[in-house]
Amino acid sequence: MKRAKYGKLYGIGVGPGDPKLLTLRAREILDQADVIFCPKGDEDGTSWARSIVETTTSAAKEFVELPFPMTRDKKVLRTYWEKAAQRIAQEIVKGKQGAFITLGDPFIYSTYIYLLKTLLQNFPDIEVETIPGISAFNAAAARAQVPLAQGDEAMAILPVRKDLRGLRETLRTFDTVVLMKVGSKLDKVMTLLEEMDLLKHSVLVSHLGQPGEKMIHDLSSLNKVQKEGYLSVIIVKNPTPHHVFSGQGQCRNGDKWRDPKNGTDRRAEKL
Repeated sequence: MKRAKYGKLYGIGVGPGDPKLLTLRAREILDQADVIFCPKGDEDGTSWARSIVETTTSAAKEFVELPFPMTRDKKVLRTYWEKAAQRIAQEIVKGKQGAFITLGDPFIYSTYIYLLKTLLQNFPDIEVETIPGISAFNAAAARAQVPLAQGDEAMAILPVRKDLRGLRETLRTFDTVVLMKVGSKLDKVMTLLEEMDLLKHSVLVSHLGQPGEKMIHDLSSLNKVQKEGYLSVIIVKNPTPHHVFSGQGQCRNGDKWRDPKNGTDRRAEKL
């Protein structure tokens, strides 16, 4: 069968939660799609992405929910990626136009990334187009009126690991640090921010654009027993970062850069 007889798959970022933050291109494709594939956390769970799309589409749509378990076991996940790719391919080879929807942007910590790799590997004749979406941290910064980067500031975006590995050094080094996948690690994160005197320079936004949305400036006001980590983004603005860069790149006056020849830190005197 030639590609001309196939349909096409669109990977679509539907934004952080508010249906009004769907892009015009995303709406256009969703209106045209024959079938919409929705990721969800487990076999019995609900799809947040689907709930966003259902409020914006006027015509009745065929939704296919694809479960992806909340586990780090790559072997288990690979099985689900394979199943999802196979299910999607079953519809696309019939000539249908399909849309795989995901929260935020498709290429920022998204299941879509792994699914796309699997699909292109197993079904190379299927055409795929990716539609960007508004990420959770972009929307959170806008809602909180917190600039992510200005002038020559450096910014880092990272998921919070269970052991907080690398977080202290990142917070110490960058002007702005965006923390994603906070979840159950919120208490640990707050403890570290308190140790580094950064609580008052942090803002947490949870369930952005969804029922129960909360925004907390100055995390010292947040009781640790409050469960605000799920679907949350934390933006930290370090007023006194200790910039360390590897190599003699563009450093600001007073910044440090790491000499690759001997591994020592040197002070930058000019740009």
